[in-house]
Amino acid sequence: MAFIRKGMVKERKLPEFEELSTPEDLIKLAESKGLDTDPINITELAQELGVTVRFEPLEDEVSGSLVKEKRSGAWVMKVNSLHHPHRQRFTIAHELAHRICHAANSDNFEDKTFFRNGDSNWMEAEANQFAAALLMPENSFVNYIDNVSSKVEDLASYFQVSSMAVRVRAKVLGYEGHNL
Repeated sequence: MAFIRKGMVKERKLPEFEELSTPEDLIKLAESKGLDTDPINITELAQELGVTVRFEPLEDEVSGSLVKEKRSGAWVMKVNSLHHPHRQRFTIAHELAHRICHAANSDNFEDKTFFRNGDSNWMEAEANQFAAALLMPENSFVNYIDNVSSKVEDLASYFQVSSMAVRVRAKVLGYEGHNL
């Protein structure tokens, strides 16, 4: 669950995130830094954004968390090391979405626990949609379906995400029922 503590969120984003508000912005940043973008190297992107990623065993139903450490002032993301690597990628993208969309305005944001079924509130749903678009950009997704394969398993393997993530993204992009 995501929480914002101690007062209202400021209207203006912090300077380092003024130009970053969409998955497309993050993909452009990754390209400018020479990172792989097809599929995107999400762990290196997190590091470029100043987020420390730690892989640790967590309770099975907990995928990850994002907090700003009080002592160091660093943003730290924990990712469940017991989960499948494709799940871990989605968790990292989800937590980056919180960093860009919800924490860019505040040093008091905490996403203490991202659960597998994290659509329990609007911030979690928004972070999931952002993560899906970052990991499976529309143009790449459609191009893969049109020119390579429309099999869910092939798409999941290529984009390094779960089959469920592929199905949800296909539905959002209007490909539900197109042999997916």
